[in-house]
Amino acid sequence: VLFYHFLHHATDLKKTQIKIVFDMLDWNAVGEIGFDQFYMLVCILLAHQNHLEEQFMYRHSRPVFDLLDLDGELRIGEANFQMYRFLFNIQKQELRELFHDFDITGDR
Repeated sequence: VLFYHFLHHATDLKKTQIKIVFDMLDWNAVGEIGFDQFYMLVCILLAHQNHLEEQFMYRHSRPVFDLLDLDGELRIGEANFQMYRFLFNIQKQELRELFHDFDITGDR
């Protein structure tokens, strides 16, 4: 409840997006997030607000990767990135191009 109200008042995220963000941060499904996850969220929001998403992702690529690697297989599928692209201001076409450029195995 507090998480929803915080993001509702601090951002322009929709209710469904707030739920998606909470589920991403609550990776062990206990219904709460810790300080490290909250800190990462605040950093992402500040980068988004200041239009520094690209720089943030570059400088914090490992923590961002770990957040998006939902199943822990050390791989991020396009569907995972698609779900969270609103946090990083990535357009659909940019996402397609990104996966086309970096799919070195050719399986996607």
